[in-house]
Amino acid sequence: MPNTKKLLLVEDSSLVLKVLKRIIDNNAEFEADFAETYAEAKSLIADKPEKYFAALVDLNLPDASKGEVVDLVLAHKIPTIVLTGSYSEKNKDNLISKGVVDYVVKETRYSYELAIKNISRLSKNHNIKVMVVDDSSVARKQCTRLLEKYLFNVVEADGAKQAIRLLVNNPDIKLVITDYNMPDTDGFELVKLIRTKYDKQDLTIIGLSGDGDSKLSSRFIKNGANDFLKKPFVQEEFYCRIMHNIETLESIEKIRDATKRDYLTHLFNRQYFYEVANKQIEKAKKSLISFSVAIIEIDNFDEFNTVYHHYGDNVAYGFSQLFSLEFSDYLIGRLNGTQFVIYLKNKDEKEAFDILDEFREKVKNIRVHVDDDDDENNSISISVSISSNVKYEADENWSLNPLLEKCDQLLERARDAGQDIVVYD
Repeated sequence: MPNTKKLLLVEDSSLVLKVLKRIIDNNAEFEADFAETYAEAKSLIADKPEKYFAALVDLNLPDASKGEVVDLVLAHKIPTIVLTGSYSEKNKDNLISKGVVDYVVKETRYSYELAIKNISRLSKNHNIKVMVVDDSSVARKQCTRLLEKYLFNVVEADGAKQAIRLLVNNPDIKLVITDYNMPDTDGFELVKLIRTKYDKQDLTIIGLSGDGDSKLSSRFIKNGANDFLKKPFVQEEFYCRIMHNIETLESIEKIRDATKRDYLTHLFNRQYFYEVANKQIEKAKKSLISFSVAIIEIDNFDEFNTVYHHYGDNVAYGFSQLFSLEFSDYLIGRLNGTQFVIYLKNKDEKEAFDILDEFREKVKNIRVHVDDDDDENNSISISVSISSNVKYEADENWSLNPLLEKCDQLLERARDAGQDIVVYD
């Protein structure tokens, strides 16, 4: 998957192209190259086919009225969604058998939004790891091929024992698809084993079976599966079930993540920072390593709010962007309106000071806009004061609270010294 995700969009209607471009402009997840003819599409693909993670193509083009563009993009192994002006069951089945991902009829604006939503989904799928569990290598490979067609990252297990090992070694697995009939441990027992360690909000399980027993679906779900799919299934049903369950899991993750984040800066909030930092400090004590905790305070923040009113939020947000960028490998958070916090693992006094002082200098280069325009004349610079508290081979009595209290005391020295300074204990 290329670092810059690109969609190849082939459509000859200027009106449809305008609608699609507008929808894509509102979607920051990928960029697009546009072609209006088969010849243009061929030229773009010939240049560098691997830069396209997917294609959205019109079935009928002025210079290729029989769907030749579909064969073109599929020949380069580009996952493809087809746009067409009319629905035909025969055409749809033919295209699906060729290997296209989906088939969307151009009816209303919703059709175009659906097409782009499906493209957006493809751009995310490579980050989602799925495990397929089936003792039949043929059935397992068939399921894997379908998932890889939708750009999922797939691992395979031939039974329950291997599945459990893979889950332990791949904690990022988000979805398990398991067959019912397996010789060592059946699908029900595997689901129960998985649920002893993984909750539904952390891992989705879909059961599969070709048996005629009508009670299988309810038994799978009662044992802890999220869903059930009867074999044989059609590709569209398979994909719809997968997407429904993945999107439900993502919605839960978003809600959980929101409880950890500051609403404005999206940094960890005070409560969650405390929770994680205290765990890190306990590890530091056991490992006998040094660490530093620092509070970073935006100088004169109350004055910004008084003078610029709600644009004061731009100051906190602008600072947080640089803070996140510079310390992406560290535990950071927002303590309150004016103060931010960082935990520096395995840093001695000089290392901590140098890192923080370099950051203090970079902050002064930030320009924060204080109106609705991007005029540099209507922007301000900011500075910060930083207090740092370094501990060596951490004393067992230390916890986060007294360290931050000491940092607060040190900030008083910074204010007395005129701000824009790093002070440390």
